[in-house]
Amino acid sequence: MNRLKSLDPPHKGLRHALCKLSLIAGKTDYALITSVEKLQAISKEVFLLLKDHTVTENKFILAQLEKRNYSFTRNYYAHHMELDRIEQQLFDRIMTLNGQQSSDHGHKLYLDICQFQSHYLEHINEEDVALEAEMQKHFTDEELMQHQIEIMGQMDFETLLLWFKYIVPARRPEENAQVLNGFKSAAPEAAYNAVMNTIKQEISESEYQHIISLIK
Repeated sequence: MNRLKSLDPPHKGLRHALCKLSLIAGKTDYALITSVEKLQAISKEVFLLLKDHTVTENKFILAQLEKRNYSFTRNYYAHHMELDRIEQQLFDRIMTLNGQQSSDHGHKLYLDICQFQSHYLEHINEEDVALEAEMQKHFTDEELMQHQIEIMGQMDFETLLLWFKYIVPARRPEENAQVLNGFKSAAPEAAYNAVMNTIKQEISESEYQHIISLIK
């Protein structure tokens, strides 16, 4: 039986986002302000998603699991605090760039971004194996879906659009259509159209049309 995987959508989106961040960091001319500004623009998106994910995972995943298996969640909270600290330091370094840094300075920053990416991917891989299994052990799919509905319900719309921007290109059309079907039935038409417009800019036309064909 295929179980609902609560962590699959955000983690695929974050893997996609972090890959784009490291790619752009590696191509940035740190002595050219227009190039630096492109890195800073994507950094704002990626680090916003990282912070949002930590907050929502703590509140809607770990806090719920804590009620049923208290001891299991302790290390996850601690690791999230450590990740938050590293993320903030790295983000601050990126945002202080002014287009007057040397190539060596930029290369060191690039390597630190890649190191953080490796560290973060290791963290969410462990969650995808152990935390996901523990959630499935203690909650039904209906309960897990309710957690997701609560997460989306408390999220501001701009952040929700940003999640769609990075999640949809990283998932199968059938998976995306399932989420979009639910969103279409629950959201105002203008909100649904805004989501679809965001998605259309991030994937190929053929993939977009495939998703459209699967939405009822």
